[in-house]
Amino acid sequence: MSNLYEAVRDKQRLRSQQLGSRGLSQRLDALSLLKQMLIDHQDLWLDALHFDLGKPAVEAYSSELAVLLNEIDRTSRHLQKWLKPTVKRRVLLGSIDRVQVSAHPYGSVLVLSPWNYPLQLALMPVIGALAGGNGVVLKPSEYAQTTSALLAELVPRYFSEDTLYVAEGGQSVAESLTALKWDFIFFTGSTETGRKVYQAAAAHLTPVLLELGGKNPCILDVGATNKVTVREIAWGKFLNAGQSCIAPDTVYVPRKDYKTFLHLMKERLLAFYGDAPLDSDDYGRIIHQQHFDRLIAYLDQGECYIGGHYRDDQLKIAPTIMVDLKEDSPITNEEIFGPLLAVVAYDKLDDLLKDLRKQAVPLVVYAFSKDNKWLSHIEESLESGAFSVNHLMLHAVNPHLPFGGKGQSGLGNYHGYASFKAFTYQRSRYSKRAAIKLSQQFPPYSTFALNAIKHFRKRIF
Repeated sequence: MSNLYEAVRDKQRLRSQQLGSRGLSQRLDALSLLKQMLIDHQDLWLDALHFDLGKPAVEAYSSELAVLLNEIDRTSRHLQKWLKPTVKRRVLLGSIDRVQVSAHPYGSVLVLSPWNYPLQLALMPVIGALAGGNGVVLKPSEYAQTTSALLAELVPRYFSEDTLYVAEGGQSVAESLTALKWDFIFFTGSTETGRKVYQAAAAHLTPVLLELGGKNPCILDVGATNKVTVREIAWGKFLNAGQSCIAPDTVYVPRKDYKTFLHLMKERLLAFYGDAPLDSDDYGRIIHQQHFDRLIAYLDQGECYIGGHYRDDQLKIAPTIMVDLKEDSPITNEEIFGPLLAVVAYDKLDDLLKDLRKQAVPLVVYAFSKDNKWLSHIEESLESGAFSVNHLMLHAVNPHLPFGGKGQSGLGNYHGYASFKAFTYQRSRYSKRAAIKLSQQFPPYSTFALNAIKHFRKRIF
């Protein structure tokens, strides 16, 4: 199979080299085909997402299809401006300098996508890569089998191999792909796997963009516990059954508001999913058995204030609120990535921030307050890929914000213009027309030449 992938890669490189910094119409055509593929088969995509993850149609459309369609529309609208080279001229001592910087595609890009948003996170980087003029080899997650198969079936109907190619398979295929020399690698997934991808890329000095995970804290100010806040947190956490890299992992509540928060959360989950959430049509399931078993093991590491029940045969776990967590248990240190929300009371904010700074940098810090000074203190005290105020999740779909993490939560960012920048490199062009030739710049040098350079430094460089 490696020979096949290498052949596809080489075709994509050739096409990309031919486009260079131009080819606006070809890039727009590719984006248009991608959009058409999504629109033509909307029902099939929704069915696949429901089959893989039990996603309700509203949730699947809004968090996967709508996000992609909006990204394509905005990228297409601004691509001509993004592609335009920057040109500057200046006159120095009778000479004219002209400099130009243009965006060029890397060539053939390998995209390794995860299972939790198997359509959105597969095609979101593809949008940026195609806009940049690259070809893409896409490896969907084998755990989202139906979505992966649908991508493999539909993509060849719309794209030739030199533009977009889908490589299906499991771990062995992923290892074969990452062992090859690509021009750029984009990976979304766990920090552990991200390290392996990074190491494989380093063997060829291949640039990478890593979208990883982490424990995203959600911190409430005194008085911020109310029905609106709790509804926002419940929605953001249990969307996609908690299988979101930007879902809050732990909510930190002032001790005086702790019982109120738990009471309101219980009310909200009942309103969202009824008294039998495992039967709700508005609630998804866990992707596969191994992940299900991992999450079930967390249930013994604290008390279940709400939820805690599950069905093995359906891979479903009820929305669960965990309290009184056992100190240094795995649930307190590992990214949960499921429908278990830890709620912890705190007394002093600065003590909490001190503890949080000991953890790896998360993708996002959530903070709820009306006090700008309090919010600024949180923002300045904690590092994160993003800082979101009084809202959950929506920062990830704002077209004006780059998305990404730092350290263990990621390397690089994308979305919107950030995607175009991520999948292109800057190439400089310099030309100089000199009216006066300065012999002093050439050896043998003199004291006069040194003094002249010192005097005219700002006008000759």
